Amino acid sequence: MPKPGKLGSVINCLLIVILLASCSGKTSAEDMEKETQSVSSWVATANMVGDAWIRGAVPNKYAEQTLKKAQEELRKEKEKIDEIKLSKDVREHDKSILLTEVLQLANNTEEMSRAVAQKNRSAVRQKLGELAAEKRSLNKLRKVAGQTNE
Repeated sequence: MPKPGKLGSVINCLLIVILLASCSGKTSAEDMEKETQSVSSWVATANMVGDAWIRGAVPNKYAEQTLKKAQEELRKEKEKIDEIKLSKDVREHDKSILLTEVLQLANNTEEMSRAVAQKNRSAVRQKLGELAAEKRSLNKLRKVAGQTNE
């Protein structure tokens, strides 16, 4: 058990940490924007790698591994978005739609990785089209939520 003087110091430190955490001013909309920017970046990576692979500009193994990594990171982003505590600036419905979009992007990226492993350029081309459509949906959602001017 800490000494009485130390206990007071520990309590003061804890109060300061709690106060700083509560005053961060960061909103759930800002958290969502940060995560959707990361999602957009991983989708762009998947798109560039898929397109380069179709043109024969990158090796199969590189494309497959990069797409697999993008899929893993998209799933991590989905988990991060799911953990965001909503405040009055974000509706549950918007968060739900975003989670669905990110999951679909991760699934499409995973399917692209499998298609590359099977050397199926036609399937990768199709998935690139689906990724583009999902990214447009993601951008529309961000616009509706007032998160971007893209």
